Amino acid sequence: MRHYLLLALLLPLLAAGLSIAADPSEPSPANTVRPENTQNKIQQAAFATQPKKLDPSANATPSELTIRKALKKSVTLNAEKKPLADVLRTLSRDFGINVFLDTRGLNEVGLTPESPITIEVEGIQLKSVLNLMLMPLDLAYTVKDEVLVITSDTRAQGKQTTRTYPVADLVVPIPMAGPVPAGEKLPILSASAVNFESLIEIIESSAQPRSWERIGGTSSIRSYDPTLSLVIRQSSEGHQAVEELLTQLRRQQDFQVDVETRFLENIPEDFWEQIGLDLDLDKKKTTRQQPQNNGPLGGIILTDKEVALLLNEAQNNARTNLIQAPRVTLFNAQTAGLTDYLAGGKQHPLKHSLYLQPVISADRRDVRLNLRVSDREATGAVTWSYVNTVPDGQTILIELARQQPHQTGVPAAEQESKVFKNKSADQTRSVLLIRPKILVAEEEEAPFPDAQK
Repeated sequence: MRHYLLLALLLPLLAAGLSIAADPSEPSPANTVRPENTQNKIQQAAFATQPKKLDPSANATPSELTIRKALKKSVTLNAEKKPLADVLRTLSRDFGINVFLDTRGLNEVGLTPESPITIEVEGIQLKSVLNLMLMPLDLAYTVKDEVLVITSDTRAQGKQTTRTYPVADLVVPIPMAGPVPAGEKLPILSASAVNFESLIEIIESSAQPRSWERIGGTSSIRSYDPTLSLVIRQSSEGHQAVEELLTQLRRQQDFQVDVETRFLENIPEDFWEQIGLDLDLDKKKTTRQQPQNNGPLGGIILTDKEVALLLNEAQNNARTNLIQAPRVTLFNAQTAGLTDYLAGGKQHPLKHSLYLQPVISADRRDVRLNLRVSDREATGAVTWSYVNTVPDGQTILIELARQQPHQTGVPAAEQESKVFKNKSADQTRSVLLIRPKILVAEEEEAPFPDAQK
């Protein structure tokens, strides 16, 4: 009897084992992995790691939720010099919400509950009606303590707090002087150049402009020179406006220009035909020369293919010198001077010194180059100034010097000059290649997101 009982207990287990062995691909219900459940868990985990946005209605009472819903409803209002209290009483009755008129807030702006209101609107939301009615009076509304509070703009913004903002990058100006004459030093920033006033004026006129103490408000802003910081007392909304404004100002300083410069000297005249480039600068000139410029012709914009051919031929030509000037990165409208280059581990003076100032266009498609080129080997002061507009990332070719063939011999007569004159060298040119590239900090950091962590 015991054997039968044992066998009866073992048979179900053996049957389950045989079914699993017979069809191993059939998963059991208990161990099945459902893709949709896994996907939901992944989404839930990702959602849990995201920062949660603050919802003003999260801790709101039912009465406050009713008020917020009422603010989105449409209303038609027609009031002709009616007391403020009567207009608010009408809105309270029509929407079934409690409205509280803060007399202290009214006193701050010189008003009373009997101040006349004139407004005529139809079919717009209640919050828009309140803004149109209250803003001209320096009043505002807020939802607090289960009622719609009508008070002064400063009191509606809530409790004020003090924060410190480091602004050294905004108050210490970047040297913006144009190209300087040869022999002059570039301007050096002095301590007196630090300017807080311009930044303070921008903040007071753009971020909560009616809240500052200069025009009778309660918010304040002070500069602290030792740390180049601003100490600001504002409401939470005011601080948010200040932060957004400072971010926008810093974004404008993120623009830089990378300038790559090359000098090509002693280029033979037949050199241009070999690379298929028509160097008729009179027709292709894109340079606006300054009145004091009496130098060679202006410049032409080259394609990347033309630049590659030009550099390749220059490197293979024994007579041509290719000099790579230092590569510089400048802030928008900053000035740089190039007077030397590095070769063989030593500094060598450039034959043509160069001062340049890149200015980025508003659409960030072009760079205006203010150039000043000086021939350091010429007798006397030989200087040329150019103003070039170059598309972003493209190269401009500017002719610096043209050496005419050297002729020798004394002709017996003017008509026979060609017989007695010999050319000792072909005509050669010296040119300058400049390639400006606009750099934006946010775009440059985008390919390296891990570096920002």
